[in-house]
Amino acid sequence: MHYIIEYEIAAIILSLAVLFSFFRKKIISNRLTNSFLLLILVVLFSAILDIVAVEAISYVDKLPLWVLYLTNILYYGTFNFFPFAFYKCIRCSLIDDDTRSKFKKLRYYFPICLAQFTVLITPFTKSVFYFDENLVFHRGGGFIVLYVVAAIYFGSCFYKIILYKKESSLSQRITVYFYTVACIIGVVIQTTVPSLLVNGFVASVSAMIVFLVLVSPTNYLDKEMNILNREAFMSVTNQYIYRAAPFRIIGLHIIGIRFLNETLGLENKSKILKQLSILLKSACGRNQIFRISESRLMIIIPNDDLVQEKTIRNLHTVFSDSILMGDFKISLTEHIAVLKYPEDAQSYAEIDELMRATLHSVVDAEPGTIVRTDKNALIKKERELKILQVMKQAVRRGDFYVVYQPIYSFEQGRFTTAEALVRLENDELGEVSPEEFIPVAEHNGMILQIGEFVFETVCRFILHNKIWEKGIEYIHVNLSVIQCMQKDLADQLFKIMDLYNLDYRYVNLEVTESAAIASSEVLMNNMNRLIERNMNFSLDDFGTGFSNTVTLIKYPFHTIKLDKSMVWEAMHNEKAETVLRNTIEMVKLLDMEIVAEGAETPEQVEKLKQMGADFVQGFYYSKPISRDDFITLITEDSRRW
Repeated sequence: MHYIIEYEIAAIILSLAVLFSFFRKKIISNRLTNSFLLLILVVLFSAILDIVAVEAISYVDKLPLWVLYLTNILYYGTFNFFPFAFYKCIRCSLIDDDTRSKFKKLRYYFPICLAQFTVLITPFTKSVFYFDENLVFHRGGGFIVLYVVAAIYFGSCFYKIILYKKESSLSQRITVYFYTVACIIGVVIQTTVPSLLVNGFVASVSAMIVFLVLVSPTNYLDKEMNILNREAFMSVTNQYIYRAAPFRIIGLHIIGIRFLNETLGLENKSKILKQLSILLKSACGRNQIFRISESRLMIIIPNDDLVQEKTIRNLHTVFSDSILMGDFKISLTEHIAVLKYPEDAQSYAEIDELMRATLHSVVDAEPGTIVRTDKNALIKKERELKILQVMKQAVRRGDFYVVYQPIYSFEQGRFTTAEALVRLENDELGEVSPEEFIPVAEHNGMILQIGEFVFETVCRFILHNKIWEKGIEYIHVNLSVIQCMQKDLADQLFKIMDLYNLDYRYVNLEVTESAAIASSEVLMNNMNRLIERNMNFSLDDFGTGFSNTVTLIKYPFHTIKLDKSMVWEAMHNEKAETVLRNTIEMVKLLDMEIVAEGAETPEQVEKLKQMGADFVQGFYYSKPISRDDFITLITEDSRRW
């Protein structure tokens, strides 16, 4: 029989081309890439051995019988591995770990072992093939075993795709479908035209599809920074964990990276990030860098103190220098967290969550801060998620409520205003501090809903109790940074107050300086519209943060609220007392009223009065109290007055 070997030659050429691309572009070593290497080598050597086997048959009268058997055993033994290797690739692309029971491992390896055993005993049993007395090649009845084994692995591919339907991608499914159709066509052709050797070509094309779709280096590359991506990090980390080899991860949070697009534009941002990636690669040497999110990177290093110190030192050097962008110098800063495996975490999920939580916990820390991952950060993160879950149901269930802290007027000698403060109490969590749930609400967008709830609750409270008849001139209501950024803030507040037909003068809105800075133009427009209708504004927490006098000049504030830390410090520090006294005097000259927060003792109250403060708010007069207690308090105070 004359065999047509051109398709096998094409298979060799195609396999070599894929193998060359694989080694030229291979960027990570994991179970998938290692499985693919096995697959492509099987295809290459089976095609070579097929040609060797058929050439040996053509010289059947010149070669010993054992050579004929050996060449065919080598070919069938090699080609038998193709369905197994293909299934291994599909499985590795769907499941990134290899934790299986002994029974599952036996089920996994038994078919290929059976096929190989059947091939090996062929010279004695003539099961797969044999040569008759005329040295003519024949396939034996046991050849069906090879087809059955191939079908088992082919069926396993289908089973995995169905089992992991949600996790599998369209490209993974197409790869399996293509392989199925190609194998069926190859078997039909090979059976009907035995002289046409197409199995190797079908296998090489299938392997090429696996390489282009599943093993493609672009799957593991972050195109913007030209470094490895999250998928690569997960795969490499799981590979380390599978080997049970200790290693360390340096987590890097780059401060300011998210604002590059807004300040420089998309094109310039990409140039900056590519320059940064070159510097980071140089700083990390042979250690792999992974981009997990827009501003978060991970670096896997050996379990070595010296390597860790050197890498961190190099990273600090990168961020201590500015990056040149034309005539501009761009400065980025960093926070660093260090994780040790297996001391700190035992799985990829734990590593990912712990790193995320630790870097999040130092988001407000000084640039250059280095911390060791702490499971307390993960506990804190879990609590934040629980608080967020509770908050999503809190308004409907009544877990949110408003309390009022009276504000005392020195001039009138009574309570004339009060501040509305939101509280959260849940059956499961108990009383949750505002210092805890407000930041969570701000980070997750819930603050807008909470702010609307508080404002409407206060409007309803004012109208229902007619507080003006009890001597209360207005209620202070806090606005969050996110609320101040809303262009339609004034319209939202007008809508709520008009719903209750409430005079606008009964509400005074409190804004922090950070909110004013973050929403300068938008806030100014909203302030002007609200002030036109007799609503007033207070600058809250003055004396903390920047405390810029420009803010006092720029914005039309009616009242300045001095932060309690400024008040407390002035009680035992002469310099702080001088600053407080001059601040009060300056604000009074600007024709604004002063509310001093945090007054807790008679001495503090007396000193604030002497300095010229208009109002005092603090535990000396009253802590925040419920609406009913507040009404009782101001009713009695009004009677005395």
